[in-house]
Amino acid sequence: MGLGIPPEQVVGDFRFGLEELRQQGSLSLRDMARVRATVDERPDDEHEDEEWVRGYTAGYTAAWAGAVLRLLETRDIAVPKEVFRPLYVCPDPDILTHWLDRAITVDTPEELFTAAPDRARPAGS
Repeated sequence: MGLGIPPEQVVGDFRFGLEELRQQGSLSLRDMARVRATVDERPDDEHEDEEWVRGYTAGYTAAWAGAVLRLLETRDIAVPKEVFRPLYVCPDPDILTHWLDRAITVDTPEELFTAAPDRARPAGS
């Protein structure tokens, strides 16, 4: 505040930086959630903290999966359940980020899973 920068802008910039680090692979999603818990002054109870981290990571990956689906829908690409399921069970934010990038240019939803990194297909799909 001493520099005249509103606190909410500082926190927003900090969170943006965390997301950049996560997307670069320098910070895991779980570590990012732990930092967010600290910044948001979550309770110090270790059990509650871990529960919050699990909830944060689940919500985060669900949001990325939703973004992929929304992008495909916006492009008038129908998404069958065979594509919907892997998106929503994928726990890896890096894979979801890759799929979101691919959703911009694919012609079919199945193309999300082609020409991808080795780990771009979740187990069981």
